[in-house]
Formats: sequence, C-alpha cells, structure tokens
Amino acid sequence: MEFDYSSFRNRFGIFYHPSLNVTFQYKKNRFPYQDALVDTGSDFVLLPFNIAEAIGAEPDFDDHTELNCACGDVIKAYGSRYPVEIIIDHAGFRPSNWQTHVRLVDANIVPLLGHRGFLNRFDATFYGKKHIMKLEESK
Repeated sequence: MEFDYSSFRNRFGIFYHPSLNVTFQYKKNRFPYQDALVDTGSDFVLLPFNIAEAIGAEPDFDDHTELNCACGDVIKAYGSRYPVEIIIDHAGFRPSNWQTHVRLVDANIVPLLGHRGFLNRFDATFYGKKHIMKLEESK
C-alpha cells in the first residue's frame, strides 16, 4: 500500500509527515482519524485519552510507564486494559485490521503509530523526496 505524506504549512514553510488515515475501534465504537503519524521513534502506538474515551477503551492504571516526548517533556502512558482494533481501509486494497494493546496518554497528541502494535506488523519504506510511504504486511 502506498500513502502520500500529509502536509501542513506554518510560518516556516510546508512540512510533510508520513501518516495515514486509520480507524480505532473498541467493541462496536469506532473513531476514524485522519493523518495518524507513522513514528519510527515511538516504541508504542500512542492514543490520547480523548480518543480512548470516545471508543470506550479503558486504561489500566496499574500498567504505567513514563515516556520521553520529542518536545522534552516526560508523559505518563497507561496500557489499554483490553486490545484496541486498528483498521486501515486504503482505496484499492483489502482493509487491514488487527487488535493490539496501545498506550494511552493524558496529553494533546496526534496518535502515533509506533513499533509495538504497528510497525512490527509492516515493512515500511519512506521516500522522503517523493513524500510517499510504502507499507507491506510483514511475512
């Protein structure tokens, strides 16, 4: 599957991020999210509490870690009590979906698709100059 990077403009110019549209689901509750960031620097799939609450995913407050944020802060992350389903429905391809435990954070972040729960399922190739990311399910 090939995905165009998302782009945004600010006072410094135009920036491109390897991202994709995904749906997070717990039981029957779905939360589609546009431009979740594929983050090779993140160990986990990270979801902010507001998305977890919207789908009814429960944090396990006994399973917590502190994560170093790229901004320099340290944030608390809690494991999801039960697995959350991640769905990629990309035009021209069969939907890809799986369940995984994610880390929930009380911070206003873009969902991060990190190694455990996302990148460990795919071989990812990034074409920075073309602003394209290719994902193939790992065999």
